[in-house]
Amino acid sequence: MTRDIPHIDDLQPLTVDEHFKILLSSGEELIDEKSTGDLTISDLPEWFDEELYRAGQQYYCSNVLGVSVASLSGLVSVLAIPSILEVLVQTKQSGTPCTAFKRYLETIFHTRVWYKADFKDKDSDWWKSLNTVRWKHSAASQRSKKAGCGGITHRDMAFTQYGFIGSILIIPETLGLTNTHRDRDGINHVWRVLGHMLGISDRLNICRKTEAETTELCKRLQIEVFGKYMREQSSQFLKMTEALLDGMWSIDVAIDKDAFLAFTYNLNDVPYQKPLGLYSLLNLKYREAALWLCGNYRFPTGHS
Repeated sequence: MTRDIPHIDDLQPLTVDEHFKILLSSGEELIDEKSTGDLTISDLPEWFDEELYRAGQQYYCSNVLGVSVASLSGLVSVLAIPSILEVLVQTKQSGTPCTAFKRYLETIFHTRVWYKADFKDKDSDWWKSLNTVRWKHSAASQRSKKAGCGGITHRDMAFTQYGFIGSILIIPETLGLTNTHRDRDGINHVWRVLGHMLGISDRLNICRKTEAETTELCKRLQIEVFGKYMREQSSQFLKMTEALLDGMWSIDVAIDKDAFLAFTYNLNDVPYQKPLGLYSLLNLKYREAALWLCGNYRFPTGHS
């Protein structure tokens, strides 16, 4: 497959510092709402590494609980970004427990497909899922623009990448994750590919050529972007996170809103200001203990 398309390494900034600065200054670059035709195998970038992507998929299979918790916590963190929150408010698909349940359950299903399905099969759910998500992003962006709030930007999409991979790379031990170089390279490649396929500009895609650089960039985002906005705790953020966690309770009945918010704030190295009651504190310790056990006591698993 030979196409005259620049390699992602040639498009991304040379240094993490430059990449971070470009992310902060590119807020008005909207995703292309017209490029919603179905993706095919020929659309995989030339730099796609099948072996490395499969390593990332196997990483998920070995760390389902930790990756799932990181993803839900990441979705909460992403709601702190004002531009992302504004679009979600305008779509009216996440503001109540019922609508949040539907939206985020779909997100869970899509990410599971990306981690599990066969990308070499042109008729597999991997391709169907990517095309569905691209179409949903386009439709949501158009609705938001019509409401006068602007559309979905490449920066917002890149920040959402952080929600899925940031804490996995920054604090894997807190999430009970395996942490070999192969694991980290694999999960970095998975989200580099997914970012590209979902339409994020290669220039802004936060997954860089090495997991070490991606981790460094995620740390900058954690401290200077997500930490900043999570400290502000806008009323709309609290309302949307409450709806999200109330909706997710139907899937995980162990979720306690204050405990999970405190856990998410801890992952982002931000103090949770609200004092926890006894039940919430015990619930938080239960979740931390479950993840610690996963990280310290592992049983052999077969390949999925």
